[in-house]
Amino acid sequence: MKQYRLYIPCVLLFCLISLQLQSQTTHAVQNRFVLNADYSRFWKNDSTMYVEISTAVYPSLAVLKQDSLGYLGKIDLIVLIQDTSSGVFIHTDRFNIPIHLVDSASHATTKSIVNNMTYALRRGSYKVSVYGIDMSNRLRRDSSLFMIDIIKRPDTVALSDIELCSNITESSDQKDVFYKNSYRVIPNPNCVYGSTTSPLVFTYMEFYNLKAGMTYAIKTQIVDSKGVVKKQRTHLRRFLMPNVVDVTTLNVASSSSGKYNYQIILSDTLGNEIAKSQRSIYIYNPNVQSTQATVLSEGSVVYAGFSFDELAEEFRVTKYIKISEDDNAFDKLTTLEARQEFLLKFWTRIEKEEQGRLNLTRTLYLQRVQMANQRYRTYAKEGWRTDQGRVLILYGEPDDIQRFANSSDNKPYEIWNYHQLDGGVEFDFIDISGFNEYNLVNSTKRDEIKDDSWEQLLKRSN
Repeated sequence: MKQYRLYIPCVLLFCLISLQLQSQTTHAVQNRFVLNADYSRFWKNDSTMYVEISTAVYPSLAVLKQDSLGYLGKIDLIVLIQDTSSGVFIHTDRFNIPIHLVDSASHATTKSIVNNMTYALRRGSYKVSVYGIDMSNRLRRDSSLFMIDIIKRPDTVALSDIELCSNITESSDQKDVFYKNSYRVIPNPNCVYGSTTSPLVFTYMEFYNLKAGMTYAIKTQIVDSKGVVKKQRTHLRRFLMPNVVDVTTLNVASSSSGKYNYQIILSDTLGNEIAKSQRSIYIYNPNVQSTQATVLSEGSVVYAGFSFDELAEEFRVTKYIKISEDDNAFDKLTTLEARQEFLLKFWTRIEKEEQGRLNLTRTLYLQRVQMANQRYRTYAKEGWRTDQGRVLILYGEPDDIQRFANSSDNKPYEIWNYHQLDGGVEFDFIDISGFNEYNLVNSTKRDEIKDDSWEQLLKRSN
């Protein structure tokens, strides 16, 4: 029922921003480059969904060059969509986001450049990778990865994903790139709200297979990590059609900082739940007294809602990049806030050390951990702890993989090639035990295991 115009290639909202620029040709940025990305799914028909991928980049974090027109820069945005069942890339899109700042004092607030892309995907599972690259310094980059399932639309009442937005207004301008079903919908890919950003949470949703003429109750809730409802709003609506759009707002200016579950529940007028959709949001209100034991710093908002053990788990999977001094320091931390601050400083250090080498960021590293767990988990090990998991986490996806099946003479093995890493390197894995865990037996990468006679390990013993 969605009135879509597939605006591919991408749609861009360009904003002039304030930026404290030095009187020099190039504006050097100290903070790391950041790309925020999010997605929402809406049914097109029973077997196809529209997937909206929204991104936000920040000119204040880009390297800008000065000329007669002002301060200029450019960001490359790359979107790769891969069918996980076949391994085929069905979309490989690259877009340019130009930045033009007239002067350094024309605006009082820094804004993001918001971008929105829509793809129609049929039933199946997809890996979506989104990359942002500062073209003035290609080492400054960030990325996001999503595993997205496209499912058949149910025959009963169903809800779309909740699309978090920074603003939604009524509109009849169908030429507007953000027009959607009689609204102008501006997504909020960073999912952060509060008095210093946006006190109103705007949401866009679609409801399907409703009973025409029936009155429904729509309940919007913010729920903390313990399952406690911290804020709630309910309104009644009588729908005249089976497939409709619903737009809601919720003021969170008085909510304490933290990570919350934002959920929308559709019920009948007696309160019987019919359908529900939910997702995570982040609230940052530094002037609101926290109900938790500690008040989060601005940087710690990324860890808001994490438990003591969840922080320890994140630190555990950094095994391949941390040093013994990190372990000793982390073991001595006894409060939630101390662990949050430690991890923030840890990732800042790692990202600085790896710039130009492995280009690791917290987001990229943890995404690769998730991928490793999905692909290489064995009966005895989590995927990230296997040799293949470690190589994936540190070096990313190989450029090509040669797979050799089990035979009467040889054990199964794989050869991974990275053409751009150190001028081209190879990793050789063998399923030595026969339990589908491939051990690294040789590599041409410096500081990795090297065994020129590794092929002897392929032979089966008589």
